Amino acid sequence: MSNNDSKDISKIANKVLSLSGISEVMTLLSKCKTEVIEVIHRHRVETIYAGSLAEGTDTKESDFDQMTVIPGITVCISNEKAKHLDGHVFELNAIGSQPGYCRVQLHHLADEECLYFKACQGSIKDLIEEQNDGIFLSSDKFVNVFVNLAKRLGFCMPPQVRHGPCAMSEVNSTLKMYRGWGKGEKDWAHGLVCEEWPVGANEWFRRKRHDWPKTEVQDIIKKQSCHVVPVGDRISSFYSLQWRISFILQERELVWSFNDTQLQCYVLMKKMMKKYVEPTVPDELSSYHLKTILFWQSEEVGISIWKSENLLQCIIDCFQRLLDCIENEALEHYFHRHRNLLANKLKNKANRKFVCTKIKEIMNNVQTCVLECLNDMEDLAAMLTKSGTNETNFLQQCKNLPALNERYLATEEAHNTINMHRFVFEICLSSFKFDEKEIAGMIASDLETLDDKIKLQDTSVMGMLYVAAWSFYNMRVGMIKYRYMKAPTNPDINQEYIVNHPVTIDEAFKHGRVIDQMSGRLYLASVNLTDGNFATSNQIVLSVLKADNILVYPGLCSLHRHIQLTMQGIPKQGPNIRKNKKGKMPHAFDVVFSPNDIYCVPIPVGYECSVTQLNKEQKYNDSILFHPCVYAQFLLCFGYHKIGNQEEFQNVLEQLQSTVEDIVNGYQRYRALNLLGYCYYVNGNYQQAFRCFRESITITNSKMQNAAFTTYVHCLCVYWPKRRNCL
Repeated sequence: MSNNDSKDISKIANKVLSLSGISEVMTLLSKCKTEVIEVIHRHRVETIYAGSLAEGTDTKESDFDQMTVIPGITVCISNEKAKHLDGHVFELNAIGSQPGYCRVQLHHLADEECLYFKACQGSIKDLIEEQNDGIFLSSDKFVNVFVNLAKRLGFCMPPQVRHGPCAMSEVNSTLKMYRGWGKGEKDWAHGLVCEEWPVGANEWFRRKRHDWPKTEVQDIIKKQSCHVVPVGDRISSFYSLQWRISFILQERELVWSFNDTQLQCYVLMKKMMKKYVEPTVPDELSSYHLKTILFWQSEEVGISIWKSENLLQCIIDCFQRLLDCIENEALEHYFHRHRNLLANKLKNKANRKFVCTKIKEIMNNVQTCVLECLNDMEDLAAMLTKSGTNETNFLQQCKNLPALNERYLATEEAHNTINMHRFVFEICLSSFKFDEKEIAGMIASDLETLDDKIKLQDTSVMGMLYVAAWSFYNMRVGMIKYRYMKAPTNPDINQEYIVNHPVTIDEAFKHGRVIDQMSGRLYLASVNLTDGNFATSNQIVLSVLKADNILVYPGLCSLHRHIQLTMQGIPKQGPNIRKNKKGKMPHAFDVVFSPNDIYCVPIPVGYECSVTQLNKEQKYNDSILFHPCVYAQFLLCFGYHKIGNQEEFQNVLEQLQSTVEDIVNGYQRYRALNLLGYCYYVNGNYQQAFRCFRESITITNSKMQNAAFTTYVHCLCVYWPKRRNCL
C-alpha cells in the first residue's frame, strides 16, 4: 500500500470513528458529564467514575468502572505525618512487596467508628490482622465486606460477584442501550485515599519528556490523590493482606487530554486485540496494557506525530512497542515505572508466540485490519465487502459517500449535538441510581449543590450541563414534595429534608419544565391529570404537541432520532437527526418516573410503579421510562376519557396505537403497550386491550417486572361478568 493510500485510509478511519463518538469533542463531553455527576453526588460519598465509559473510549465490549473512596480512613507514607491525622490512619508498608503493591499497616484507630462502616453495620476492627511485623488491614476481608453489601442492607442493587478488587454486576447503561449494545458489566471497587504519592512514583514529577502531557495537565495531575485498592500480588505469600497502588484519577486525566488520533489509535488497538488475539489467548493482555503503551508512546515521541493522516502509522508504532515489551517480558507502569505490568503474563510460550505472531500480522496488514474493525458504519462495511482487498477501489467508493465528504461536517455537528443531549439525560438518570425513597434527603442536597453551581452563570459545556441537571433535579424535588402531599399518612425518615427545602412545588415544576421541549411540561400535565384537573392537563399536552418544530430525540424508548411536531398535534418520528427551520436542534427526553411516584401519576402508570417496587433488583436497574410522544398521547387520551369527549378520545387513541407500533425495539416498549392496552380497556375494547397486554408479556417474559399481569387480571374481572350477563 502506498503512503498516500495509508494517509487516505487514516483520514477515513478518523472520520468514521469521529461519527461513532471517538473524538476530542466526545471525550470533553464525557469528562464534563463525569465531573458533573461526581460533584452533584459528592456530599453522599466520594465516587470516582473511570474506565472507557468515563473516558469516552468505549466500545461494545466496554465495562463500567467506579470506585467509592471510603471516608474517614487515610493511608500515609510516613509515620511522622500519620501522627497528625484524625480518623482511622494507616501507613503504606512496601517491605516484601513487589513495586506497585504494599501492605496497609495500622497506625491508629479513631475512638469512633467511621460513618461509612456504621452504615455498613460493620467495624474496621473486624478487618485487621496481626502479623509478626505489625497489624495490617486485610484486603481480602475488605473486598468481601462490600460484595452484595447494599443488597444485604436492603438497598435495590443487582446481584454481585467478586472480581479482583471489585464487586461485579450486570447493569443497564443508557449509552449501551442508546447504541443498541444491551447490558454491560459494572466493576464497583472500594478504595482508600493516600495522603501523598508513594515514593516510587515521585520520579514522574522529575521525568524528562517532550510536549505531552501538556504543562497544565501535569499541574492537574500533581494535585490529584492516588489510592490503594484491595487486590494483592498473586504470587506473594501474603496476597490477602496486600493492596495495589492506583492512579485512577491521573490516568483518567491523561486519556481526557488525548487528541482525536490518540483516542482513535487506542480504540482501534482495543478492537483489533479483541478480534484477532483474545479469542485464542484471553485474559492475558488488557486494555490497561494498551493504554499504558499509548502513554509511553505519547510521552517519548511527542504530540506532533499524532495527526489524522498518520493514524495507521501510529497504530503500527504502538504495536511495535507492545511487541518489544512482550518479547522483553517487561512493560513499565506509566506512573510507578518499577512495577512491571507483564509480570506473570504470557508465561505459556505457545501463547506468547501466538500473540507475537498475531501482532506482526496486524502490523503487516494494518489497513485491512483497521477497515474490518470499522463496523459501526453500515455503508462503509458494505463498500469494504464489495471492493474485497482492493484498497484503490475502496478509496474511490468512499469519495461517493456523502457522510464522509460534503455532508461530513454537518453530520458530525448533528452527532455531537445529540450526544450532548444524551449526556444530559445520563446526568438526569443518575438521580435514580438508588431507591429514591431511601435517599430523598440526598436528592434535596443534590439540588442545593446545583443551586450553587448555576449561580456562577458558566456558559461552558460544563455550565450547560449543570443548568440542565438543575432543571431536572427541580422537577424531581417537585415530584417528591407532591408525593408527600398526596400521601401524608405514609411518611418516611427522609420526608423532612424534602418538605423543608425552600423551593415550592410550583417553583420546582416551573424550573423543571425547561429541561426540554416535551417531557418537562408532561410531568406537570401528569400531576394535573392525577389531581383531576383534566382540562388543564389536556391544554398543557396540546401546547406540547401543537408546535411547528423538529426535535432531536436522545432517549432510549425508540431507535428514531428525531420527532417532528406539527400544528395538527400528530407527532411523527424519523431515523435521522434533523435541524428545525431555524437551523437549531432542540430536544425531547423520555419521561422518567421513580417507582415511588405511585401517588403522582395516573392509574396505569401507578401500576408500573407498584409492580417495580416489588422487584428490587429491577428497581435499581430500571427507572420507569416512556417515550414523550407515547406519554403525551396517553395523557390526552386519558384526559378526553375523563371529560367524556369520546370523539377526540378515539382520534387520539388511533394516534397512540400508531406511535406505539413505531417504537418497535425501543427500551421498555412493554410499558407503552400497557398504557395503550389500558386506554383500550377504558374504551370498552377488551379484545384490543388483551392483545396489547399479551404482546407486552411476550416481550418481557417475566411476571415480576411487568404490570401487564396486574392490569390483565383487573380487566378480566370486569370483562367476564359483563360477557356472562350478555349470554
